[in-house]
Amino acid sequence: MKIGTTYFRSILYMIFCSSIFIFSFQNTFSQTQKKKDLENKKQELQKEIEYKNKLLEEVKKNKNRSMVQLAILNSKIARQQELISTINKELDIIEGDISETTHTIRLKETELKILKDDYARIISASYKNRDAYSRLMFLFASADFAQAYQRIKYLQYYSEARKKQAGMIEDNQRQLQTKKQELEIKKEQRSKSLGEKEIETGMLSKQKKVKEVVLTDLQAKEKDIRAEIKKKKEQAEKLRKAIEKVIDDQIRKSRLSVKGDIKKITLTPEEKELSDNFESNKGKLPWPLAEGVVTESFGTHDHPDLPGIKVSNNGIDIGTNKGASVRSVFGGTVVAVASVGGIEGKVIIIKHGEYMSVYSNIEEAFVKSGEKIKTKQPIGKVLTDDNSGTALHFEIWKGQSMLNPESWIVK
Repeated sequence: MKIGTTYFRSILYMIFCSSIFIFSFQNTFSQTQKKKDLENKKQELQKEIEYKNKLLEEVKKNKNRSMVQLAILNSKIARQQELISTINKELDIIEGDISETTHTIRLKETELKILKDDYARIISASYKNRDAYSRLMFLFASADFAQAYQRIKYLQYYSEARKKQAGMIEDNQRQLQTKKQELEIKKEQRSKSLGEKEIETGMLSKQKKVKEVVLTDLQAKEKDIRAEIKKKKEQAEKLRKAIEKVIDDQIRKSRLSVKGDIKKITLTPEEKELSDNFESNKGKLPWPLAEGVVTESFGTHDHPDLPGIKVSNNGIDIGTNKGASVRSVFGGTVVAVASVGGIEGKVIIIKHGEYMSVYSNIEEAFVKSGEKIKTKQPIGKVLTDDNSGTALHFEIWKGQSMLNPESWIVK
């Protein structure tokens, strides 16, 4: 085989491999970003699970098993299932990386063999013209000056080709070694993720058993649960009337517009701007607590685990840690800090133009009526109940209509 053909074959194969490696690099970049996103999600889920563990430990100190404990367990189980699903996605990417890296190593090994075989041919051809006499004779045997010049260029090319071939072999060996190291790292990552999955699967199984115990206990106390739900319904009605009274007071203090049977506050330009800003932040409002778990959602619905039990809520209940500080979800003016007969703790109502946010089950209020409030400003401390634990009741109103707070606060 001629030296030019040998060298050309090496170059062609390297171009072919390079196109594969460029695609591989682009794919690796995409997969690296996906892995980074999954790792961030894993950390967020693990943080949530740890917080729910903390809440469950607090709830366990209470006298009786409660629906709040069941709600926190359900939330924790959902997060653990999501975490396992995230780990599985991570494993899929790692397995794909291992397969791709293994394929790349095979290509590199094939490329290295071709380079070495071609280099051996170059060395063999070079050996035949190894001494100065042979090279001189090769030149002197030229038919004319033009041919002699071509032969000089050929010998130079010969020497350069050998150097380049040796360089390509060294580069290939380095790349091959790097890929083998990458493969070992990916196998370690797979092993780590498999270990995490095993631990989380075990934890999930354990939490499901705990839930079964709590559920069995609650099912045996169905009469008490129905009485508790009835009591909460009565308290919700008292709170609703108190809020409507505040709304009526605000209407009396402002100009009134009436459309059908609906009374509406006429807003000042400043209040209109505040109202519009509140509305534009739907789905982006901060939580009324720095940390918490929604233990009861908005509206009337069947209980997810207790057949025949219906629950109703004019807002949402958020379980949190003992002594947690409550904060305003948006800037506005405090229009009420009051106690409502039959409801433990205080109620704080903040006006945001046409909207109002309501915070109840407050042990201690940090604000007073008429005070201007900023977003996330602490306004009180959550009350802890010996039976159900620590939970804030939170509502959002627009005029005389109750809204689902979960649609307004950030996910």
